[in-house]
Amino acid sequence: MHPITTTTSFLLTLLFCLHLTTSAPSNDSNNLSNCSQTFSCGTLKNVTYPFTGGLRPSHCGPPEFGLTCDADSVTILKANSLSYRVTHLNHTSQTLRLSRSDFHDNSPCTLEHTNNTLNNSIFLIDPTLETLSLLYNCDNNSISSSGLTNNRFSCDINGDTEEVFYVINSNPYNLYSTRWRKIECKTSIQVPILPRTSNGSLGEVLKEGFDVSYIDPYSADCTRCYKKHPGGYCGFDAQLGKPICICNDQLCPGKQKSLVFKNLCPCEPYWGN
Repeated sequence: MHPITTTTSFLLTLLFCLHLTTSAPSNDSNNLSNCSQTFSCGTLKNVTYPFTGGLRPSHCGPPEFGLTCDADSVTILKANSLSYRVTHLNHTSQTLRLSRSDFHDNSPCTLEHTNNTLNNSIFLIDPTLETLSLLYNCDNNSISSSGLTNNRFSCDINGDTEEVFYVINSNPYNLYSTRWRKIECKTSIQVPILPRTSNGSLGEVLKEGFDVSYIDPYSADCTRCYKKHPGGYCGFDAQLGKPICICNDQLCPGKQKSLVFKNLCPCEPYWGN
């Protein structure tokens, strides 16, 4: 069996590229409606791209920005294993205020011993925030020597009482420096919190949440979409993992290829004629 030559390899790559550039996105190209709609839930009103949810179908934005409205009219952003409540959203400054849903009964107790699950290339946590570190299953002797004896609370976990210790610090890495270096705990989680202005309870501090800014990784594609098709809408094909340009509830005329394939094919992407 002869090895694949350079020419054959090039031809195979070219055929693959031609397939990508001529294939329509996996969305039903004749049923891309309602991207002119807005998302509203509770105090959040008229939310648009890149967010989806409610009257805005999933093809109207990237999957990382999917929102839902729960029974209490609270906006929820799901990120991997955790859900976050969205209490503020500002399109102009591209900022959100989020709080973990598992900390929303004014209690610092949770079964989710997980750190932040947000995609840090899209959601950027405000660097001025403080960090609340929660320490579980700690060795009592190491806690006593660290001076954290008073920084404790109890949680009822499935009928068992669990002691939890906490540290609030502007720099979570300082938790394991100096006198805290010898703390021995089986589990710890770090939760960003707003700078404290009052002596609220830990549950209240966690419920207040933290600020993040968001970045649309497909903003350049959307700019081309709006420029070539005034009045069009930027959308997303989740199956192919690429943005699409929508005109009159269907794909805008012309070939559409995302930057996702730029490194695979020797052809520049473009958005219609």
